[in-house]
Amino acid sequence: MALSLYHHLLFFFLLCLHAHQCPAAGGSWSVLLPSIGISAMHMQLLPNDRVVMYDRTDFGISNISLPEGICRPNSTDCSAHSVEYDVASNSWPTKELPKHRICSTTPYVKGETVNEVEVLVCGGAPKGAFVNANKGIFDGALDTCGRIKISDPNPQWFMETMPLARVMGDMLLLPNGHVLIINGASAGVAGWELGRNPVLSPVAYRPDNQQGSRFEVQNPSTIPRVYHSTAVLLRDGRVLVGGSNPHDKYEFANVLYPTELSLETFSPSYLDSKSSGLRPRIILPVTNSRIRYGKQLVIVFTVSGVVDPSSVSVTMVAPSFNTHSFSMNQRLLVLDGGVASKIIGRSRYQVVVRAPPSGNIAPAGNYLLFVVHKEISSPGIWVQMQ
Repeated sequence: MALSLYHHLLFFFLLCLHAHQCPAAGGSWSVLLPSIGISAMHMQLLPNDRVVMYDRTDFGISNISLPEGICRPNSTDCSAHSVEYDVASNSWPTKELPKHRICSTTPYVKGETVNEVEVLVCGGAPKGAFVNANKGIFDGALDTCGRIKISDPNPQWFMETMPLARVMGDMLLLPNGHVLIINGASAGVAGWELGRNPVLSPVAYRPDNQQGSRFEVQNPSTIPRVYHSTAVLLRDGRVLVGGSNPHDKYEFANVLYPTELSLETFSPSYLDSKSSGLRPRIILPVTNSRIRYGKQLVIVFTVSGVVDPSSVSVTMVAPSFNTHSFSMNQRLLVLDGGVASKIIGRSRYQVVVRAPPSGNIAPAGNYLLFVVHKEISSPGIWVQMQ
């Protein structure tokens, strides 16, 4: 059964992509902090706009001490292995990580009212690459991408060739429905000391573009992010990037890729200042509003420039838990609704959409809600789905 509640629900699973360099097209980088004291191996955005980041408690002593001389139980390690980063203040109070290492997973529950469900699998390493890497032979990463619409009666794989090959990358769903492919290497595999040739340039994938015009290489970072790198979407539309530690301990000297403690952001092209006249800003609902399943939702927003009412959409993004090149719980929902209409004054508009029908499509919890105009995303607001 497929109702018209969404244009499509996208799930992207990753292995990821490099090859030869291509001209960069957009996006910008900013180093937020040269060091947060730990390597951000795990990353999760919270609904208070803070980000919990942590490594592993057996990485050895980090570069930040626990307060007041606190040490882990039955251990001489008095260093912190987690921080809580405050996006607004660009600061990071330390947190004490529990004694046991933490891993997490979130299941995918099949939805019953979705028009289209697509899976995108990109890059990775060729067969035998792990064995070869352990022998000092670092095979080039794959540069292909497979896409399949599993909601079709007879699903078929569609293959595309990407501009850069990548392994150990991250794939993030952006508010405008694009996919950002970021971090990783162009040779070797995931594992201690087994990756080579970091890929510094992200790639944007536009699923709705015509074949041959879906991939766009973005401006590069200067910081290698290989094994144990992380990336999450922030409420303002930036992508927070951290981590990179291809060693079983903290290693800062005499290694090919030292443990990375810095934190930076990548700003996709929809945040360019030249797009400010097209950028929506949500007035209503207010942040932390509760949304009921299946109910109509009226969204009021402003745009300072000329609005194309037919180019307005509303999206909801579930904040993901990112580690090991996988963003658990990641989902983007494009809400079904009418054309935007002007309501008050020169620059205020509203659009009426319908909330997801059930927890099978959008499990109860916190989501980021965005208004998108001509592929330019508003800053998000937090909403509680219930």
